[in-house]
Amino acid sequence: MKRLFLQLATAVLFFSFLSCKKENSENKKTLNKLYEMFKDGSISICQYNGQTVYTAAINAYDAGGGIFDKNGNLIGNCNYAWGSKPDPICGQVTNCKIIYMVKDNIWGQPATNLFKLGQKPHF
Repeated sequence: MKRLFLQLATAVLFFSFLSCKKENSENKKTLNKLYEMFKDGSISICQYNGQTVYTAAINAYDAGGGIFDKNGNLIGNCNYAWGSKPDPICGQVTNCKIIYMVKDNIWGQPATNLFKLGQKPHF
C-alpha cells in the first residue's frame, strides 16, 4: 500500500511539473512582450476569474498601469491619477506576485527578475 501511494504521489508531481513547464513556455512570449514595454517598471502575475493575468506599471509617479491577458493584450487601464477612473478589473485581480521589478524603483521594492526577462541565454 505504501509503495502504491509513493508511485501515485510521484506521478502527480511529475504531471504537475509538466503542466507548469508548458504554461511557463507559453507565457514566455507574453512576458517578453511586457518586459519590452515595462522594463523600467514592474510586472506581476495575478489571477482574475480563474485565469492568469499580468499587471504592469512604469516606474513613474502618476503613470498608471494596466492589466494584460495571457497573450499580452490590454484588458484593463489602471490609471488613478488626475481624476481618471480606473477600469473595474483593477480592483478585482487577486493573488498577485511580483515577477519583475526594476532596480531603484519608486515603490521601494527590491529589484526582482524571476524569469530572467531581457537576459540572453548562456550556452
